Amino acid sequence: MNVQEQIKEWYQDRRFVNYVNMRVQEEIRHVSEQRPDQKYKELDDAFDLDDRYFVPLTTYLTYRLQLAKLQKNRSKRRRGIWWVFVQIVILRLYTEITTKEFEKLQKESYGAIIPMLHNEYVMKLNRIRQ
Repeated sequence: MNVQEQIKEWYQDRRFVNYVNMRVQEEIRHVSEQRPDQKYKELDDAFDLDDRYFVPLTTYLTYRLQLAKLQKNRSKRRRGIWWVFVQIVILRLYTEITTKEFEKLQKESYGAIIPMLHNEYVMKLNRIRQ
């Protein structure tokens, strides 16, 4: 079973969906308290002035996601994936621009985040049962 099929199956569990929503809200608060890196800030500020910067911003987020996925340190990998995911959520909320690259990035970030969240959820359930 591929990741997308697993995700569809996991979304049938309402408790898991509630857990995902809670965790995403926590991470949005956590990431919004952090200071953005300089390159992202430059691209984001430029995008605010000119929509043509959406593609370089998407490219940068794709780069950051790939970089995070390559991290050997589990904590840094998770933190990096969360950071990109939150930036994508924020961009999706505040802009109507979509490109194939952005849609691909969204799908890839979901493919990285949801299995991570499912592992957290299962571990939490196992601790409760013990």
